Amino acid sequence: MLRIGTGRRYAEAAFEVATRDGTVDAWGRELAFAAGLASDERVARDVDSPAVAFGHRRKAVEQLLGGRVSQQVLNLALLLTKRGRFAILPSVSAEYDALVRQSRGIVAATVTTPVALSAEELAAVRTRVEQLAGSKVELGTQTDPSLMGGLTVRIGDRLIDASVRGRLERLRRRLVQGMG
Repeated sequence: MLRIGTGRRYAEAAFEVATRDGTVDAWGRELAFAAGLASDERVARDVDSPAVAFGHRRKAVEQLLGGRVSQQVLNLALLLTKRGRFAILPSVSAEYDALVRQSRGIVAATVTTPVALSAEELAAVRTRVEQLAGSKVELGTQTDPSLMGGLTVRIGDRLIDASVRGRLERLRRRLVQGMG
């Protein structure tokens, strides 16, 4: 299992190059494409296999990515392949996206509700989350019927639990503490 942040130094280098060249968005799209391929366990295992000669692994990566990504992104994928680390491309892509958001003053947040939100509800939630975060928000949504009602919002490492399940759990804890 890979640690969170495993691809951070590669992402930082890629972000530096992309910023210098004015290709930040293109790098993001291409890294996401390469990460999609690397997230397939069979592909990552074969490309990172020390039992396969580097020349064969290189050719496989060039066939997978050649013509679909820029030469610079291909070079990064080949460097990772040479080091037996092609499988960390999803981490590199995620770290890169985080650097882009940070540079643009955007905070990532995830709203979880028991049922999907309507467009109006989502807009209202986005406005409130932006007020809480104090900046623009890239808002992701999830559904979890076990919440019963309400919602939870994760902004970075902060969790705001306004769900029925969370309220009931807090009430249960207070009751148990009061009886002990």
